[in-house]
Amino acid sequence: MRGTARIDGAAVGRWSLRLDALYCAVLGAAVALFAGPIAESLRLPIPLVAAIGVAVVVWAGLVAWMLARLPLRRALRFVMFANVGAALAVGAVSLAAATVFVVLAVLAVAVDVALFAVSQAVALRGLPAAG
Repeated sequence: MRGTARIDGAAVGRWSLRLDALYCAVLGAAVALFAGPIAESLRLPIPLVAAIGVAVVVWAGLVAWMLARLPLRRALRFVMFANVGAALAVGAVSLAAATVFVVLAVLAVAVDVALFAVSQAVALRGLPAAG
């Protein structure tokens, strides 16, 4: 790479996973706490939306656990693929939204999640080759 500094994949990866876990904890808690209005806007059952919020909080804990316990490369790959799937699922949920504003808000979350997957891919590229 001429003219550019090499990315520290380990540092980027650790930060990406930490921020991903924090984002999921905050977002999941907000979804669980405000399941009623969110469910109404998305035309989904309240218990389903609340369960999704709780599951996202649990996922946040799992991401933090993976960061602490798994080899970084494995944790990044697992979370990156999960984020790709989650971004697609969240994007699909926007189809059920009642208003354009809600569609845009849900799509913004999908983009956020996709960007975490991109940051994890960048971190993986910056890691030394597995030997």
